[in-house]
Amino acid sequence: MTTSLAPQLAQLVFRAVLDALARPGEVRHLPDSPMPAPLLPVLALADLDTPVHVDNWADVVRTQTGAPIVQRSGARLAALLEPLDELSGFPVGSAAAPEDAALVSLAVQGFDAGPLLRLSGPGVPGQRRLRVSGLPADFVAQRRNLIDFPAGIDLLLVAPDGGLVGLPRSTRVEEGA
Repeated sequence: MTTSLAPQLAQLVFRAVLDALARPGEVRHLPDSPMPAPLLPVLALADLDTPVHVDNWADVVRTQTGAPIVQRSGARLAALLEPLDELSGFPVGSAAAPEDAALVSLAVQGFDAGPLLRLSGPGVPGQRRLRVSGLPADFVAQRRNLIDFPAGIDLLLVAPDGGLVGLPRSTRVEEGA
């Protein structure tokens, strides 16, 4: 894998992503980098055989990783670096091939304000509460439409300061207190 991330930095990003997905709703932190934080998981995980979608920085991703740049519908990895209103269009896999779903790194504003989300499921002891600012207004409904377990996208919510929260497809997300 060719990447602009130094090997030690790529390893730290990889570890942070694994920890975030293993402990949904816990805020982890990506290492400091001159690259936008939501781009780091893609730079650390992409390789020549991994179709990637990015809403900008495509030339950097292509040059640094060699990964093919594709539309949402063909992506296995994605980095959405700007707040957005729509999550649809990414592959969700199927019951027979859940590994065909996308892992999407989604820019958010932060984890200290915004609507309250309740999380439960594997990796969450009981229930966890999380506030996230910068999500689409109907985030919970959109995400629910992209999951038919074991199929469905996995999300990494990434704040500008490198705060990172994993929401694997197995995590139940609900609105409110």
